[in-house]
Amino acid sequence: MRAAPCLRRAADGERRSEVRFNRFLANPKVSVERLVGGWSAATSAVVVGRHVLAIQDTSEINFRTTEARTRGLGEIGKGEGRGALLHAMVAVDAESEACLGLVAREVWTRSGRVGVPHGKRPLDQKESRRWIETANAGKRVLENAATVTMVAGREADLYALWALVPNRASMSWAGSTTIEAWSTVAT
Repeated sequence: MRAAPCLRRAADGERRSEVRFNRFLANPKVSVERLVGGWSAATSAVVVGRHVLAIQDTSEINFRTTEARTRGLGEIGKGEGRGALLHAMVAVDAESEACLGLVAREVWTRSGRVGVPHGKRPLDQKESRRWIETANAGKRVLENAATVTMVAGREADLYALWALVPNRASMSWAGSTTIEAWSTVAT
């Protein structure tokens, strides 16, 4: 197995470290879910009793490649680039502005163009479901925070998000002009 340039850099040029890291990643017990799951557990422990800003957004990770060498990458942007999409939620302490850690995330690639118009597809077949799924995953991690304020871009201004996610005293901000309370005062 040939190591990728970033693996060589992470191994600091030591062949022995490259081999160890490759073996670790090739182990069937190692998965992205298990690696990242530990990060959320650590975040859950530090949010207790705090006012937490749960900030979520989507990033496009663009890999410069040719059409013949896409390596399982999907279309990003307006279809000119190839890469993966990352939708993540991070926790930030509202008072100190300290980053408390990763709350939830989803990484995916687009498999091609969707032929059915957006308005005619059910929610589970739209990429906008990521806002709801991430917020729901965040509820488990942030359940012991005193208050949770979700911060998201204009794309998150969905009726389904407001209808399906709230279950406790929280607030949500979408875009630069809309602020909506999810429920009443925290107890």
